[in-house]
Amino acid sequence: PGIGKTTIVDLFLDRVRATGLVRIGHGHCLEHYGKGEAYLPILEALVRLIREPGGARLLAVLSRYAPTWLLQMPALLSDEEFATLQSRTQGTTPQRMLREMAEALEVLTAERSLIFVLEDLHWSDDSTVALLSTLAQRQERARLMVIGTYRPSDMPKEHPLRTLKQEVQLRN
Repeated sequence: PGIGKTTIVDLFLDRVRATGLVRIGHGHCLEHYGKGEAYLPILEALVRLIREPGGARLLAVLSRYAPTWLLQMPALLSDEEFATLQSRTQGTTPQRMLREMAEALEVLTAERSLIFVLEDLHWSDDSTVALLSTLAQRQERARLMVIGTYRPSDMPKEHPLRTLKQEVQLRN
């Protein structure tokens, strides 16, 4: 704690943001006791992006390509839209959610690059790590950068992020 991870990320983002060529979504993992909410930092980043100028495009892409994700953000929908989405997504599997988000990000980043900043990944849930793994393994191109901060010393030995880190390093 306090070593300057966030400061370094913020300095980088200030330079990138100045170009106006990229959208930046921030999400934070929270220390939880027991099972945490699936995809919490990703959902937080998406909600923030949707509430920014130009967020309607992201909302439309999620509605078309990742309806199961949009269902996790009911405050962004009318009651009628939410009910329609529920009927469209019945029987959804965790694997479908991963595929949907990967496809939505490919479509979204075809127009403009995107950076996800995910803070404190040592507290991340297994689902968030599964999404990061899916994105890292995709062969399709996406103008997406994921910046994650974490404290290795605070990460449990069995945390799936350790395995993901090793896999990503092996693949360069």
